[in-house]
Amino acid sequence: RALAGNAVTINTNRVSSSATHTIKYTFGNATGTIATDVGDSTSWTPPVSLASEIPSSPSGVCTITCETYYNGVMTGSKTCQLTLSVPTSVVPTISGVTHTESISGLAAQFLAYVQGKSKLGVSISAAGVYGSTISTYRATLDGATYTAASFMTGFLMFSGTKTLSVTVTDSRGRTSVATSVNIAVTAYAPPSISQFSAERCTSDGSAP
Repeated sequence: RALAGNAVTINTNRVSSSATHTIKYTFGNATGTIATDVGDSTSWTPPVSLASEIPSSPSGVCTITCETYYNGVMTGSKTCQLTLSVPTSVVPTISGVTHTESISGLAAQFLAYVQGKSKLGVSISAAGVYGSTISTYRATLDGATYTAASFMTGFLMFSGTKTLSVTVTDSRGRTSVATSVNIAVTAYAPPSISQFSAERCTSDGSAP
């Protein structure tokens, strides 16, 4: 087992000092020559870019081929398999989280989000890396959870500032670093009647 981006030693176990070897690899659709004129061993650092060959898995099987040569003539070959893993640092990225007022007229009237009146329209921009794609979105605000790249919240019932937290997961099952956006909401309460009284009046509307 090896981690892409980290060096691995390949031993040839040659039986004669006269033999030389060419070491090659196959990983998905990617192929290449690791080294030529190899004696007893060689070091290889699998490039992290090979992760593009396994966009839906955190690891895959790499086939190493050792071709043996005597006096420039290939006399045989042997293969072995190496499990190649994508580093845990390879995660999807969130490039932006935008939010706007979804209730018509409120933004122009108040220039702020208003408690009990505003709804947010949220859009998340995210991308996978080395061939992966975004499989799930997760955003949380004031105890509510949303699972789409674009969504509308319910009415914002809080006042003050709360955090909109966003993460995404890609096709490898890797989760991004959380992105946090502060949402400030202006306190508002509708008018209320604190006292009311009624009494009979005369025909002209005056009190008796």
